[in-house]
Amino acid sequence: MYNFARLIKKYCRPTILHGMATDGAWVNGKPVKGEPTQEVISLAVIPFDIKTIAQLGGAVTSADAQIYSLRALNHGDKIEQDGHKYTVDTSANFKPYGDFYRYVAKGVSSFD
Repeated sequence: MYNFARLIKKYCRPTILHGMATDGAWVNGKPVKGEPTQEVISLAVIPFDIKTIAQLGGAVTSADAQIYSLRALNHGDKIEQDGHKYTVDTSANFKPYGDFYRYVAKGVSSFD
């Protein structure tokens, strides 16, 4: 297994993770969402380069980014770094080979 933690930590920046607290109640097998929460975490958010955008044929745009993290995120998580807002879209679990997670985040203008 490869150790990427030091490299990822080098490029991590403070990032706001927007979420919804659950109050412990369940309705129809789903947790009831409560008040919005914000947590500051460290993520490496790296924009896609022009060559990668062209190779992926429109699957990503210049507003999207790659996220490298030492902690797991969930599909649909909303993050904000340096005024840029993203929604976590896809993931790749590299834990069997290394010590990190990789995500593709879609750039958004505002959170709903």
